[in-house]
Amino acid sequence: MIVELNANEYSKVTPLLSEEDKTNVALMSIVAGNNKGKIFVDDPDRPRTAMIWAIASIAFFVGDCRNSEFIPHLNSYIDRKINQDSMEIIGGTWFTIAVADEAWDEALNEALTDYELHEGEDLVFEFAADRYSKLRQAQTETRFQITPLNAALLNDPANDFVLEDLSEFWNSTGDFMDKGFGYCVLKDGTVQSVCFSGYVYGNGHDLVVRTYEEAERQKGLGAAVTCAYLDHCVRNGLVPHWTTDEENEASMALANKCGFVLKEKSKVYELEF
Repeated sequence: MIVELNANEYSKVTPLLSEEDKTNVALMSIVAGNNKGKIFVDDPDRPRTAMIWAIASIAFFVGDCRNSEFIPHLNSYIDRKINQDSMEIIGGTWFTIAVADEAWDEALNEALTDYELHEGEDLVFEFAADRYSKLRQAQTETRFQITPLNAALLNDPANDFVLEDLSEFWNSTGDFMDKGFGYCVLKDGTVQSVCFSGYVYGNGHDLVVRTYEEAERQKGLGAAVTCAYLDHCVRNGLVPHWTTDEENEASMALANKCGFVLKEKSKVYELEF
């Protein structure tokens, strides 16, 4: 049996988390109820296995990977429930799964027999404050108009696409304004590029960068707005986190340009509904 926990019950999965899990901002942001996500377990009272789904990006599995009350039902549950939720909430047709270790790798391959699992890697970058400081000092003053994301900008119909992006990570604009923050490049009142908090847990902020018009890419907008975001982090004692997939060369280059260093690579599976 697999059941979905109510948001006020998410803390029930805490005993299943490893010390490494507790450093994962995206995973912990869902457990804390900060960001848009769902948690599914075998037993709502005393869970032994859980799937923690950060809906905009990835699902994490924790606990007993051989739980006969959970694993055999996973294939049909993804087909029936996760497929529908993904389409309704974010219009997603792909599902990404973090592979915690070899035991979970084996369990997932045995369970998800209806799907072709596409193997990939997520790259986790760590912010190097000293490196960033040196890079920042060498930069010239930006020529772009950079401003914090605020309610007026987000509620402007001209920037609906930004609000749509935020809504994949946040349950409401109010939650974003309370727990996260962002900066954007404006041109004639319209957002051209943005960097905002995607997931938040404690002082950790997993950031998201977008430059919306293809014609505006490769012009330095992403770097400019990300530096504004990182300056805010440095001033306020926040720890920025950067994760991207192995095929996103532009994201990797921007991370390096903004003072991040590669910390680790982690295996993921992608499946198509």
